[in-house]
Amino acid sequence: MGAHLIFGAGLTASENDEAVRRTFLGQAHIAGTGPAGKTCRECRFWHKWKWGEEGERVACAPGYRNGHIKPAWCTRPILNKARRLVPAKAAACRLFEPSENVPPATKDLQALAQTPDPDSQTWVA
Repeated sequence: MGAHLIFGAGLTASENDEAVRRTFLGQAHIAGTGPAGKTCRECRFWHKWKWGEEGERVACAPGYRNGHIKPAWCTRPILNKARRLVPAKAAACRLFEPSENVPPATKDLQALAQTPDPDSQTWVA
């Protein structure tokens, strides 16, 4: 088993290794090859799905845990791409397309707890 793989002196480190190490399984392409300073959170393909009222899938923000945004899927249609959650902080890839609705990276839990719910007279905890 594995006898067909030849590992030799030709397998050395290169300048591309760091970008591959920063890439998360589930990203559409190699991290850092997209626009400088952009992250997956700002891409139109980074989101989760929810079911709409008529049974259709609707893209939505992934939500928050302890004030930080949760990971979401890269939904760029690529054959045989792994379906794994990608963190919001992942560097953008070359297939990046800017989103019109970028969710904030964090939520201020203290300010949220002190803000009244607009639909009722109760306070959000």
